[in-house]
Amino acid sequence: VLNVNGIIMDNEQLLKNALDALERLLRMFTAERYIYLALTVLSFFLLIFGVIKILTEEMVTTAILVSIFGGSGLVGIASMRVVWFFNKSFTLIEDLIRRISQ
Repeated sequence: VLNVNGIIMDNEQLLKNALDALERLLRMFTAERYIYLALTVLSFFLLIFGVIKILTEEMVTTAILVSIFGGSGLVGIASMRVVWFFNKSFTLIEDLIRRISQ
């Protein structure tokens, strides 16, 4: 039994509430995750474009370098944001499970 903000909750109820909150968070940021997924796909195509251009042309131009570095940067940023979001969400659940186990 745990007292949360003056409300007495048993462990099962606390865990259920935490999982419901996590589900609401995931639903709330669904659009953001799809935007990051689209950015990652766009970045992948930029990288493929750069590789094809490097293999087919004798000279490396600024456009090719921008597609390579821009694509890899977008992949890094999009991946970082998604990992940050999931890390925060699962830290919430981890803290609650740690409280229950004490």
